[in-house]
Amino acid sequence: IMQLFIVGVLCCILALFTIKRTPELHNSFGVLCNWQMYADIFQLVLITAYCLMPTHWAPGPHTLTSIIICQTVETLYFFTGQLHVLMAVHRFVYITVPRWAKTWRRVTSSLIFICTATSIGRILLMTALDSRMYWVYDRETALWFITETPWTFFYEMYLELGWSIGEMVTILILDGITLSRIRSWRAEISPSRIAHRHIETRLVMQSFCQCIPTASITVLYFVVFPNVESQLVQFMCCTFVLSFGNVLDA
Repeated sequence: IMQLFIVGVLCCILALFTIKRTPELHNSFGVLCNWQMYADIFQLVLITAYCLMPTHWAPGPHTLTSIIICQTVETLYFFTGQLHVLMAVHRFVYITVPRWAKTWRRVTSSLIFICTATSIGRILLMTALDSRMYWVYDRETALWFITETPWTFFYEMYLELGWSIGEMVTILILDGITLSRIRSWRAEISPSRIAHRHIETRLVMQSFCQCIPTASITVLYFVVFPNVESQLVQFMCCTFVLSFGNVLDA
């Protein structure tokens, strides 16, 4: 956990430095990247401080302090996932409908606020469904899990797994449309006028890379984790991948 924290924070700081020094990122995309790095750093700090807190100092797993910390970690995870979708919307707007670019720049900050409100709303909905349902960190096994209630299965399937799959599908659909527009645009102009010959490759790579953090957590935690008995594999599919997703973002 400490190694991931160090690597993750260094990568996030390097990403922030890159954004600041790169004029091409002084736009809506750069703003989204900045907020993603801030959220990732905050999440890494919370996870590391809470997980490595000595047992005799740590609050009980079902105390209000622990619940707030664990729910905040989950809220940040929701927030970064929705920023991935906004990045796909950015690519779609700038390439497919560039006449909306100025409007997109104006509303980017408002959309970030909406993502924040949506993330908080999903956590509040979790509590609204059942006040006994919340995330818990078990210090003996070093694993994260949702408390078992009659609503737990519904929440995990539809508001966790289903929502994550929806985000990835949305990214792939938007980037698929954007890619087809680029290829159509290339067919209409002379090859000698093409300035960026590898733009399709960059688009595909960016889309693929943005789906990896969410996909890795979704598959490992919701598919592999419940079906293995090895404590090491469970740790890798749960606590490790939760922090590793932040490193992949950076």
